[in-house]
Amino acid sequence: MKKPIQVIFSDLDGTLFHEGPALCTMTQENEDAIHRWTKTGNRFIIATGRPAGIKDELVERHHIQCDILACNGAKVILDDQLLWSKEVTPQQTREIMEICEPYGDQVDFALDMDWIEWVVYRRGGLVEKKYPDANYNTTVEQYLSIDREMYANKIYMVCANQRVKSELMNKLSAHFEGRLAVTSSAPDNIELGCLGVGKDNAVLEILKRMNLDVTQAAAIGDEVNDLTMLKCIPYGFVMSSARDEIKKEVPKQIESVAKLIDWCLEYNENVE
Repeated sequence: MKKPIQVIFSDLDGTLFHEGPALCTMTQENEDAIHRWTKTGNRFIIATGRPAGIKDELVERHHIQCDILACNGAKVILDDQLLWSKEVTPQQTREIMEICEPYGDQVDFALDMDWIEWVVYRRGGLVEKKYPDANYNTTVEQYLSIDREMYANKIYMVCANQRVKSELMNKLSAHFEGRLAVTSSAPDNIELGCLGVGKDNAVLEILKRMNLDVTQAAAIGDEVNDLTMLKCIPYGFVMSSARDEIKKEVPKQIESVAKLIDWCLEYNENVE
């Protein structure tokens, strides 16, 4: 017997922020659809590679009710309660710096965490050029020079070209095998997080805590770091605007978050 879908997991950049990722904006169509979805008592959960602080921006700008699965599942906040926060250690971060050092200005990375400023490996580097409006003051080396209670949930790395990205992904995967997970959320980036952390594991744990089974959830995304999430439940959809190599991995395609919400609402109407 079918059960109604009660929760939607949505990626941000390239998905919910399809028409304005740099400005953290979404279409009015998506915003209106989320309001329709949550007003019926259903849950909307952001599933992103970004830090958890992006939730506050969404609430302030769009007044939507949402929970967040941040940093590819390394940090999860549900009902305003922190469920877990898994961090890349200072030693692992220093090892990443050593691997990147020979590449000079062809590689840069930032620490993904809920700070008001971006902590980058290289001032004036690729991260700063890609996101020029962010607040930059502290380097990774400066940040690691002081003992802290909490560290980055994820490393966000930007590469100058595909050759560098491919070479670095292979080096990082081999070096951190059994210790860190290496993935990507855009053609020019690499992301490193704690082993065992992923959007799929976070989705399944959240559903377990909600006493829901996998048929009561839908998900949408557009990049490599979304694939495990889209494949771990029956109703995983890839954005029709995604790259061809991503679309090949997921049989279900859809144009937008709003279209997915409409699909879920119609599905629920037909559930006996």
